[in-house]
Amino acid sequence: MTPPDLSILIAAYRLRDEVPVAVASALDRAAGASVEVIVASDDGTDYAPLLPADPRLRFTAVGPVATGAYAARNRALAIAKGDLVLILDGDDALEGPPDAVARAVSAARGAGAVVVPSLVRDPDGSLVRRVPAPGAARFGLAEWRDAFASLHVLAPRGRAAPFRPFRLLDDVLFDLAALAAAGGVAPVAEALCYRYQLRPGQATDTAGARFDAEYAAALEIAGAGGFGGASAAVAAVLRRWRAMNRLVGGGGGRPGLGDYHRAVAAYLDGAWPAGRRRA
Repeated sequence: MTPPDLSILIAAYRLRDEVPVAVASALDRAAGASVEVIVASDDGTDYAPLLPADPRLRFTAVGPVATGAYAARNRALAIAKGDLVLILDGDDALEGPPDAVARAVSAARGAGAVVVPSLVRDPDGSLVRRVPAPGAARFGLAEWRDAFASLHVLAPRGRAAPFRPFRLLDDVLFDLAALAAAGGVAPVAEALCYRYQLRPGQATDTAGARFDAEYAAALEIAGAGGFGGASAAVAAVLRRWRAMNRLVGGGGGRPGLGDYHRAVAAYLDGAWPAGRRRA
């Protein structure tokens, strides 16, 4: 049996209303491509009855509860059959025309990987940030230093390492490793975009000190060569992001919804902190 072009991995934790939207956003953009969407429950919920009967949908075994997104994603990755893989959070969505996935798959097959732009949106749908900026044709680890937003890489499943046991940075490290394996730079998807939907209670509301501890652990992995020949470049990304995390809110308090991304936008525009000159 011919494997699908792409496996889309969704970790689901208390997202009964959001997962159907995420799944539909993927399937509605898969014209011309063979895809499988794998939902990995991490809250004991059987998500199958909440979704339409579609042979492109697959599910990991129901049972594990609160094992973490990294563990749920690993359960999905373990049964994935696609030539390529892509992460999709259960409360986010894909955007683009009906053939957006097919166009991204074609580009990834030719270049080894594709970087999917992130659209950070407020709950009302308004755009807070777009990374990379419109018109960017290629994106690499050097540019990732100033992204300060999750970027997902559509990459070969055969080169995908398991998700590392991080509660907050597992997706970042997975995608950094995927881009590193592709040579450190890849084309930007021209039609497909990833909608990072701001909503109460998500990771950007997490106290900065928790992020800082994970950055420290991730830097130890990079320092030990855990990203191969790209380890130094990955470490540069992590150090830069850690510094931004400390600048925006490295203390123990929880930032408000979207505060991180708005602060980053102001920083990159030279408007914050006061007196800063734009690089």
